Order: sequence, then structure tokens, then C-alpha cells
Amino acid sequence: MKKEKKEKKKKEEIFPLVAQFEKEAKSLDVMMSDNTTVRVYTSEAPTNERNGYTLFVISGWGTVLPSWDVFLMEAAKDFDVIYYESREKASSGYTRKSDVGMHRMVLDIKETIESLKIDQSKLVLFGSCIGATMICYGLVEEMFSPFMPVLLAPPGRFEVPPVLRQLIPIGPTFLWPVAKPIIRFWITKSKSEDKVQAAKYIRTVEEAEVKRWKRLGLRLAYKRYWKLFPHVKNHVLLVAAEVDKMHDAKATKRVEGMIENSTYINLGTNRATHNEAMVEAIREYLPKFIGKNL
Repeated sequence: MKKEKKEKKKKEEIFPLVAQFEKEAKSLDVMMSDNTTVRVYTSEAPTNERNGYTLFVISGWGTVLPSWDVFLMEAAKDFDVIYYESREKASSGYTRKSDVGMHRMVLDIKETIESLKIDQSKLVLFGSCIGATMICYGLVEEMFSPFMPVLLAPPGRFEVPPVLRQLIPIGPTFLWPVAKPIIRFWITKSKSEDKVQAAKYIRTVEEAEVKRWKRLGLRLAYKRYWKLFPHVKNHVLLVAAEVDKMHDAKATKRVEGMIENSTYINLGTNRATHNEAMVEAIREYLPKFIGKNL
């Protein structure tokens, strides 16, 4: 019992249960066309500092908000910020009748943009990992057309531990406690550059909505999206972290070669892509995208 309390305290020291941005932002549950809700957190920049752009953030699969807190608090200084939680996350009003699959999840983004009446000519649409791949899907399907799409390490295939990829279709959800140590080991030994990144992903695993993950994962984990990228015609900012073990920089370089109008930058580490450095890179490229995605 003491060991469990110690581990829980240590995890909370790295990522608090409630992020500062979560405390300061307004939360809103947005109704989708299939009667499922998705949650967004919104904040408005101070009037005298506002740059006129809205930063819409789509995090990776199951990601908890505190892991993006430094990034969000920096962005909130001059951007209107929308942090979007997709339907696999616990905040979603997801039911057994809810639709699943890539198209439905991207349609959620489209419907959220429309529901919030966001001016897409001033929209910076930022996606991390599978969130970035969802943006690519939406661009190709012409579901939205933001001023500047920012793609952080979009994968051509959903990252899953090799053994679990085979077990997802047949494994009952009550075996999740058996699977978790395998995932924790995979994250710690193979997919993290430091303890902070490991703690972020392990917390995501600990807070997983298992039945929901399985149903949605079955529609995502076995598809390859490499053929999608060459059809993206929008100008995009493509971001890599070449030290990051979870998001393979070689894969991001491959995507660069497939998206004709991509601008590639390397921020080095996973931590840099989640803090002020990422926001500064977005600010730097804003004027360079003027007139590119009309």
C-alpha cells in the first residue's frame, strides 16, 4: 500500500491531476451528429496580446491534458486556444451506439470547428501523432481548410506493441491488467527518451477506457495511412523530434517526401515539442504561411 501511494505521488509530481490550463480554460461538451459528445477546453488571449489566430490542438491517442500544459499555457499568451479531446478519451460521451473509425473521428473535428464557428482563415490546426494523421485525412477529404496545418510526427501506422497488435482482436478486455505491464515495459525501454516522457505515456495507459479503446482501436490499429499523404495538397508545417523514440523521425522524413507542400523542422526532443519551443516555432512560421492556403 505504501509503495502504491509513493508511486502515485511521484506520478502526480511529474503530471498533476489537474493542469493549470485546465483550471483556467472553459470546458464545453460539443454534440456530434451521431449524438456523441466530445470535450473541448477553450481560452481567449488577453486583448492587448491577441495575435488574431486560433490554435486548435488535437493531441495523440488517449493523451492526458497535463502532458501539454506547458505548451498550452505559453500559447494562451497570444492565441485563442482550443484543446480538443477526441472520442476515445474518458471525457467523451461515447456509447455503444457511437460510430467508430478514422472518418468518424475526423468528422468530429469538422463538426467541432463548425459548432464553435471558428474562422478557418485564422485557424492553426495542430495535431500530434495520430491527431496529425487525422488532420491529413481531413485535408484530403476537404473536411476543413485551415490557415496553417501543423503536423507533429504523423504516423503512417498506429503505434502498438507488436505482441498486443495480434491480441487486440481476440483478447477480452478483462485481460487488460495482464497487458499493462507489457505496455509499460515497451514504453520505458523502447519508446521514451526520458522519465518525463515515460511517465506521460504510462499515465495514459493507467487512465485508459479499455472497452472504448478496443472498439476504436480495431478500426485504426490495422490500417496503414501512407497512401494518404501524397494526396495532401495544402501547405503544412511538418514537425519532427529526432531524439524521440516513440515518434520515429525516419517516418516523419518519409512523410516529408510524400507531402509536396511540406516545410520540415526538427525540434530534437519530445519535450521540446510539448513546451514553449513548439509554440515559438508556430509563431515564427505564421507570417510565412500568409497566402499559401487560400
